[in-house]
Amino acid sequence: MATPDEPATIHRIRVGETNCYLVRSAGGTIVVDPGPPGSAPAIASGAAAAGVAPGDVRLILVTHGHLDHYGAAGDVQAWCGAPIAAHPLAPGLSRDRRNALPPAQTLRGSLVRWAYLLFAPLLPLRPLEVGVFLEGDKDLSAWGLEGRTVELPGHAPGSLGIVTTRGDALVGDLLVNYAVPSQPLYLSDRDAWQASYERLRGLEPRRVYVGHGEPFGGQALARIYPGRFQFRWWVR
Repeated sequence: MATPDEPATIHRIRVGETNCYLVRSAGGTIVVDPGPPGSAPAIASGAAAAGVAPGDVRLILVTHGHLDHYGAAGDVQAWCGAPIAAHPLAPGLSRDRRNALPPAQTLRGSLVRWAYLLFAPLLPLRPLEVGVFLEGDKDLSAWGLEGRTVELPGHAPGSLGIVTTRGDALVGDLLVNYAVPSQPLYLSDRDAWQASYERLRGLEPRRVYVGHGEPFGGQALARIYPGRFQFRWWVR
């Protein structure tokens, strides 16, 4: 575990096409976005490699209610015993997975939504209960992290990010970065996304950790513009 004078460190665990992050600090570890169903063994293995024991985990934070980010939350909770945290408006955490993706504002987003509604009911999912609801600028020191949440809606209602005192920002699917940092394919609210993007820029993060693709330096935020998006398979 980190010593009290060390900043939080962030370890990435790839679970399919989704990034799960372990945010480690002197007070414990927060698991951010456990990933899709079936990801718990990979997270347990990645945690062990990073020196994180199940008892070190203080919180499981879901950035937004899409199955590729929260699907393994129940299994990860069974592994470590930590509570699950999310925004109260994250709709996908209900048992009705059809609530996860509201109608999109673009044709490409609608295609993503239709595919999700078709296949999501076929995936195994352990029942989960959100034990901690977070909204606004919530101090995370109660769970051992010197940092806070920030609301970043637009890709999905009730989207949360984390900003550490070191200046690292974990932003869920506000942005993706397969080749260059860009807007995600699906938006539930274009205006909200733009406002969240401007909010993130105003925070001037040192480094940005996205839900899909590679982390990148905060200076690249100035080169992102609405309408630029990427399909994963275009850039392999």
